[in-house]
Amino acid sequence: MYIKRYIFSALLLIGAVGWFVYAFITKESIRIEVMGIMLPQLPIAAWVAVAMGLLLLATLSHMIFYSIVGSFRLRRYERDYNHLLEAVMDAFLKKQKREHAFKTRRYKLLGKIVDHTEMEPDKTLETIGNEKIALVVNTLHQIRRGESVDLKPFNLPKTNPLVQQNLLNLFNEGKLENEEILSDPDTYGEKLCKMAYARLVENAPLHPIEKYRAYMSFEALETLLERINADRNTLSIPNETLLDFFRRLEGLGSLDFLYLAAIVSDNMLPEQRIKLFETLSEENDRALDAYLFTLFDLEMVDKATEILDGTRSDEYMLFKAYAELKTCNKHYDINIFVSMMLQGYAPGA
Repeated sequence: MYIKRYIFSALLLIGAVGWFVYAFITKESIRIEVMGIMLPQLPIAAWVAVAMGLLLLATLSHMIFYSIVGSFRLRRYERDYNHLLEAVMDAFLKKQKREHAFKTRRYKLLGKIVDHTEMEPDKTLETIGNEKIALVVNTLHQIRRGESVDLKPFNLPKTNPLVQQNLLNLFNEGKLENEEILSDPDTYGEKLCKMAYARLVENAPLHPIEKYRAYMSFEALETLLERINADRNTLSIPNETLLDFFRRLEGLGSLDFLYLAAIVSDNMLPEQRIKLFETLSEENDRALDAYLFTLFDLEMVDKATEILDGTRSDEYMLFKAYAELKTCNKHYDINIFVSMMLQGYAPGA
């Protein structure tokens, strides 16, 4: 548009100068020789116009050349701008190994910073002029609110934290079956598999519980023990299976064993209780509190006292105090002492 104005203005100027020279300066004609070639005879005003025309062509060539150069440079900036938007979206989507190629020096600096920065839009970022970034931001807001979304357009890997959070949202919304999750751990990850297993054991029969026992957790074991011989969702589990479940939980402390022993005290058959915690105490000293509680709870005071006699004087003080009360015919509920021991205890912590 500006070049058209320039040409039009230049032509007007050439015409005006030529007319001025011809009308007010001279009407003579001359012939000019250029590189041995004799050009036709023309009025001096015409030769002035030709010279100005050549100058116009030179300036137009100069302007067109730098216009083309500027156009290429502008395209590079435009491409880098789009790459920067992609880099921001990839940062929002928590993609790993982000390496975007930039051509211009300033965008190289910004791009390098963005590619090595974790970014997350806050909840106040809503109105955005770019449609693609707006889609990403709105998707992130939905995931943050606990809603499930379709992440397929973003082509994110299974390990991406947004994918894992979205799967968790699907799980919380009840849109994923427990066994669907447990049968495909590569897709859903260990954390979600353990959550699905903890929900599975609430109602499932023993077979699928054993099938996916690799995802046993303290919460799941607690639920299973509560179901043994219960009035609802009752479950019968042999000691061999229960022992395997216990062994899968590393780092159980004495209070953990004691807490779990208290859970089964109402419904589990006495013979099974005794054998279960006897075996556990033989394998792990931290389970001895649970075994002593089981013996006292079942009024097997002599057996419990015999075990206490083999311990140091500063060990199992509450149980020893309870044993002394029993010898004095003082009948207290062992659960009172257990409650004292479990005071401030957080299950599975």
